[in-house]
Amino acid sequence: MKVLDIAADRIRKAGNVQIEYKASIFSGATETATTVGTMWLQESKLKLETEDIITWYDGKTRWLYVPSSNEVSIDAPSKKEMAAINPYTFMNIYKKGFKMTVKESVLRGEAVYEVYLKARYAKMDVKEVYVDIRKSDYQPLCVRVREDKDWQRVSVLSFKGNLQLDDKFFTFPKDEYPDVLINDMR
Repeated sequence: MKVLDIAADRIRKAGNVQIEYKASIFSGATETATTVGTMWLQESKLKLETEDIITWYDGKTRWLYVPSSNEVSIDAPSKKEMAAINPYTFMNIYKKGFKMTVKESVLRGEAVYEVYLKARYAKMDVKEVYVDIRKSDYQPLCVRVREDKDWQRVSVLSFKGNLQLDDKFFTFPKDEYPDVLINDMR
């Protein structure tokens, strides 16, 4: 738990962050989907950009913009829905309901702590988690999560902290998209 506590504390102290990542879904050993993106985080707020979608979330309202259809959908997602895409939720998930082990390993040529979390209870949504944390600075490099049979893997490609991001950064900039079709589902 100490490794995860140190990593979580360092992420919190980094304040507003930008994370470039590659996310993949696996069915068994077969990669079934992958995307590359950038995420900016400020407490419960986030902005997420991939080649297919841009998401803004100000802590209450979420805007999902799909460039291919020039449409933005607006909703008020539950905390559980947002927890599924916000990596900050992993900073506390390990504290309840998991058995943990840690071993030293190597990932992408770097020495890491490989932390393995296994759910203690069958009814838990998340069944298993692997977190690879770089030994030199306790930065997470990879998170692998199994909910049912499929695995999700998020590889951190870059991490920048202490950014200056204002609240407006996490809301849909309507002036930049004057002809967008708005689908308000709140």
